[in-house]
Amino acid sequence: MSSQQLNQRVQNNSASVFVGLLLGISDLSVLLGSFCLAAQVRKALIPYLGGEVSWPVYQPLIFLGMGYVAILFYFNDLYPGYGKTAVKEIEKTSTLLSVIFLFLGGTTYFLNVYEQFPRSIFILAWILCIVLIPLFRFFIRNRILKYSWYGIPILFVTDGMGVNATLTALHNCRRMGWNPLAVFSVENRKQGLENISIPVISSWDKFLDIKKKFGVNIAIFSADNNQENSRWIRNISEEFKVVTLIIPYYNLGSLWVKPRDLEGRLGLELTFHLLDGGSRYIKRIVDIVGSTLLLFFLSPLFIFLSIMILIESSRPVFFRQERIGKNNKNFGALKFRSMINNAEHELKSYLENNPEAKREYERFHKLSDDPRITKMGKILRKYSLDELPQLWNVLWGSMSLIGPRAYMPSELDEIGDFTNIILRVHPGMTGWWQVMGRHTTTFQARLRMDEYYISNWSLWMDLYIFYKTIWVVIQGTGT
Repeated sequence: MSSQQLNQRVQNNSASVFVGLLLGISDLSVLLGSFCLAAQVRKALIPYLGGEVSWPVYQPLIFLGMGYVAILFYFNDLYPGYGKTAVKEIEKTSTLLSVIFLFLGGTTYFLNVYEQFPRSIFILAWILCIVLIPLFRFFIRNRILKYSWYGIPILFVTDGMGVNATLTALHNCRRMGWNPLAVFSVENRKQGLENISIPVISSWDKFLDIKKKFGVNIAIFSADNNQENSRWIRNISEEFKVVTLIIPYYNLGSLWVKPRDLEGRLGLELTFHLLDGGSRYIKRIVDIVGSTLLLFFLSPLFIFLSIMILIESSRPVFFRQERIGKNNKNFGALKFRSMINNAEHELKSYLENNPEAKREYERFHKLSDDPRITKMGKILRKYSLDELPQLWNVLWGSMSLIGPRAYMPSELDEIGDFTNIILRVHPGMTGWWQVMGRHTTTFQARLRMDEYYISNWSLWMDLYIFYKTIWVVIQGTGT
């Protein structure tokens, strides 16, 4: 190995160690802070609940918990955690934290110290960790993924099938930390490789030289399913530690696909998670509890916004817009009024006189410069505050906190083949397409994102969308 190759590997490894240390310090700090906060809350409730909180008792347990977090997170590849989607990272961290807290709770019971260290502290600290550790990880990755040293190098092998779509997906999901260096073209095929942004290598020996120079352990193979390409899979597996197979023809897009061995043939088990009865029941409980709490804590904001709307443009404060709900039943989605009165007539007239705006509306079903929106309405829409009254829709059962987009009746024909999937669940106040694409996403792309959400639903996915929604609202990138 040359000195240049050695230096390149050292740089890659150093960056990975730095990211791992940064995440580790964050995880342990949040764990410590969660325990301290939970203990202080419980201590403040001693006059009402009795009991006691003893620092000498719970200090060793906290350090034990920090040790378990460091060890289990490391051996479950969460430091630095490259190659994982945000949803998978949340699912993994939440599962490991639950195991750790169950063990710590059992330890206090067997040591007979639960009277000096109430189990309510564990419950509150566990909830705080489940929420805050992924949130801090999300924040850290969003800050450092912009740097070129973030991530690890990977290589592509392809016959031209699906490589552009895969490169685009990796670019859009930079947090995964997979940085493609080059593409090896099987049999020197150029079809499908004309406009890619990384070098195309036609020599297998040169391709392996790049692998050695940068210490690449991961290869992505995207090609048609034939006997010749099966031979290439064996060749790649001999050179790379990890090989990821991309199926170009099927946009399965599932976080929870299960492999099945059918007498030596690969089978993939797929499910639409949100169509399961048990999943719907859990989601409904979350909706009722979440909407009730949010309505309670946001009531001062509701009053303030209502007053501001009245000051600017009089009544009505609220606007009810007809939308398509579950099982193709229409309902009235509540919003703070952000437009002038008689807005639909104004839109029709505006589009008739502005061909460019008409084309934009036909493509996105939204206008970047909508003349119907009031001054207060622009603020409401920028931070998505106009949709807060839909919490009542969630509580009443016509919407969900998180779900597919609530489509208008006029869009039913355009939904097309997606109707049988999307309209079998409640629409959401926020959802996958809202946080991943916002108003720049085309209508067909939104439909595909909604189907992806229904297929891949989990509590972890909803938690990630909740985090992203907060981020989007703070940034003011609403519609």
